[in-house]
Amino acid sequence: MCSPHSPGHPPPSVPDREEVRDWRGRRYSVGPSARTLTGVPRSVVLARALVAAAAVGVLQFGYGAAVPTLVAAHGWSPAAALLPFLVWTLVQGACAPALHRLGRRRELRAGALIQTGALLCAAALVVLGASSGLAAAVLGYGVLGGAGAGLVYHSCTDLVGGWFPDRRTVRSGAVGGAFALGSVPLLPAIAAGTSPASLPWACASLAALVLVLGVAGGAGQRSAPPRWWPPGAPDPRAVALRRGADPPPATDFTHAQAWTAGGSLPLLHAVVALSGAGGLFVLAALPVLLVEGGHPPTAVAPAIAAFAAGSGLGRLAAGAAAERTGRRRILALLLGAAALALTGLAVSTSAGPPAAAVLLALAAGAGTGSCYPLTRAITEGHFGSRWTAGIHGLVYSSKAVGGLVGVGGAALLLATAPPAAWPTGLVGAGALCGVAALLAALLRRPLPVRTTPAPHGVWTPPRRRAPM
Repeated sequence: MCSPHSPGHPPPSVPDREEVRDWRGRRYSVGPSARTLTGVPRSVVLARALVAAAAVGVLQFGYGAAVPTLVAAHGWSPAAALLPFLVWTLVQGACAPALHRLGRRRELRAGALIQTGALLCAAALVVLGASSGLAAAVLGYGVLGGAGAGLVYHSCTDLVGGWFPDRRTVRSGAVGGAFALGSVPLLPAIAAGTSPASLPWACASLAALVLVLGVAGGAGQRSAPPRWWPPGAPDPRAVALRRGADPPPATDFTHAQAWTAGGSLPLLHAVVALSGAGGLFVLAALPVLLVEGGHPPTAVAPAIAAFAAGSGLGRLAAGAAAERTGRRRILALLLGAAALALTGLAVSTSAGPPAAAVLLALAAGAGTGSCYPLTRAITEGHFGSRWTAGIHGLVYSSKAVGGLVGVGGAALLLATAPPAAWPTGLVGAGALCGVAALLAALLRRPLPVRTTPAPHGVWTPPRRRAPM
């Protein structure tokens, strides 16, 4: 008798997919399982993506804490030391649409993109520690590091969103949470500072850690098939009918239709840009402001770590809370809380106990960090799931504008204003978050009234809106 794997028996075939449609006509491909397609369950795919995202998050959340060390080691001014981070934010935010387009064409696997991004991030850290030239740091850390972090973050977000269509909001928020929380164990050591002579060694060690974790996180990662739905999960047709805090999307909008369907998409761009500016200003300027305000390094490190921890926990908790309360309401509430926290933080930098700065930094981080997963969830809720990744890539690219305003504003403030006026920058960052909260409260889900295509041309929804 032939064995099951002998030439007399064909290899086991992949189970056929079941194509289903929901009440709006959206198609889903149920099965095969993730283990059948990739060799590992979805939990392993998620765990690897979280490891990779956590590895590269230190390039964003740790740079501001390293500014005093860079000033001492390279002889830069605090404003000049922020220039590599400014370019980093521009590249990391702006590359989202291009990376999504590359992923849709299937030219490179998600695992290869993640590992390439980790290699670029490691190279950026080596350049930052070894070169005292500002131009080299801008090109190495800003361009290479920004592109590498963008490759890892956006690839992991799209990867997890594809494999978890049934819990996309919560799981995508977990990627953002890992991106922020991964730096928390390292921030006390970064904020404590190192001697100028040991900076190259410290950056090289951190680069090795980022490279190892990033390569491990990208190993074997493959994107889910288009419109894939996990077998064993709730029926997608039932999910489309399920009532919750937010109604299901009316239809799947293309990019062009999303722009013309009322003002939701422009408002999302503005919310990401404004909240990103507030959060990135804090990352860039808070360590310098605390040191100038007379706080010792033992008090600076907890405040910086609290901001990163709040950003990570806010991203994790916002998705779960939004499923019960509503995405728009939670986003407006958290951004409003961040505005108040940043105003209080401006006072605590020069007066008040260190514990107050830690608590306020925690609240500010939770508010500004939650913006990214919640705007992605709102994008899906407004425009459907089929083109969510591409449309949100456009929305996320507004982070580049936020980096220009937030980090560029911090550099300008440190270069031109007297130290006594530096805390007013935190008040300005709080005002930006307050405006973002007001704009978030104005978001409304587009409601197309036509249910059949127009006789001529491409159907476009009218400018009518319905409450969320």
